Amino acid sequence: MVNTSIFVEMGKMSKDGYFIFHPIGKDFQYLNDAFSSIWEIPISEVKAEPSILWMQIHPEDKEHVKDCYFECLTDNQAKKYEFRLSINGLEKYVRVSIFPIDNGGELLLCGMMEDTTVMRHNKIHIEQINARKNITLEVLAHDLQEPFGMMQMTASHMANELKGGKYDGMMDAVDFIHDLCDRNLRLVRSMINREFLKSAEVEIGKERADLVNELRDMLRFYRRSQLSDTKTFHFSTSHEKIFIHLDTMKFLQVINNLISNALKFTPEPNGFIGLHTEELDNSVIISVRDNGIGIPKHLQPGLFDRLPQTLRQGIKGEPTGGFGMGIIKAIVELHKGRVWFESEEGKGSTFYIELPK
Repeated sequence: MVNTSIFVEMGKMSKDGYFIFHPIGKDFQYLNDAFSSIWEIPISEVKAEPSILWMQIHPEDKEHVKDCYFECLTDNQAKKYEFRLSINGLEKYVRVSIFPIDNGGELLLCGMMEDTTVMRHNKIHIEQINARKNITLEVLAHDLQEPFGMMQMTASHMANELKGGKYDGMMDAVDFIHDLCDRNLRLVRSMINREFLKSAEVEIGKERADLVNELRDMLRFYRRSQLSDTKTFHFSTSHEKIFIHLDTMKFLQVINNLISNALKFTPEPNGFIGLHTEELDNSVIISVRDNGIGIPKHLQPGLFDRLPQTLRQGIKGEPTGGFGMGIIKAIVELHKGRVWFESEEGKGSTFYIELPK
């Protein structure tokens, strides 16, 4: 016969759950107080009706627990399992170490149960931090290359104009470069402040803003650039003022990404890029439309998932880091919104963003 006295004494002192289960009799020969605390059921009730534990197991994990139990009975080896409990609507993670013991010809399952909920939540917390860090780095890597390319293009145009003795429009070009630098310096400062890395939940700094005014100002920025020579930028709105709570810096970066992508895939001349806002009862829809080359059907399903096969160069061979659409989706979802698109090859694309009011 197995002497369980040492095991019982350990159970009295431990914060983990200790148990001895008799499979043939389907009853518990020993349970410590910690076991009762983990399951949140009195020991007397568990001993009187062991099946009551089944009700506390998370519905999605019940088949897993059943398989683990039969594996213990047949393998006759020490096992370690993890599963979830569902108690009063809250999830609890547990890890169980089970040791099959031969007790004079009868099998006993002796084991220890650890509540790993805090550990699992900490792991999720770390994964969230890493995800936000990656988004931050991707924003910088992707969104800075576009402005630098636009500044290089503008500077090259200025140089050619100066060589030809033409000075008209120079101040507009200088103002364009100045504004571009200012916007992206503020973006870098925002990233340095680590807004994405401050809490267990991703937080954004929302403020009440006039969406129409912000978008008009952004499109004015493009109209003042040399891009207006070969592209038409159009803005329309259902209401002259639409107030909404959002993180202005991050959301304008979303619109900037969509316009930048439209520029890449819209031919010159006669390129058209339209920005529209539509106020609904409980939400606002912002759309960015172009008359570019469109998105091939086989690339559309994975467009927001950063899949390698969805990456393609712009019309003029502009490189892509492949992060833009993923960033757009991430920031829109942080605003509790959704993003989708419609596209037809040879006719253009329209991207829609819906944000709650």
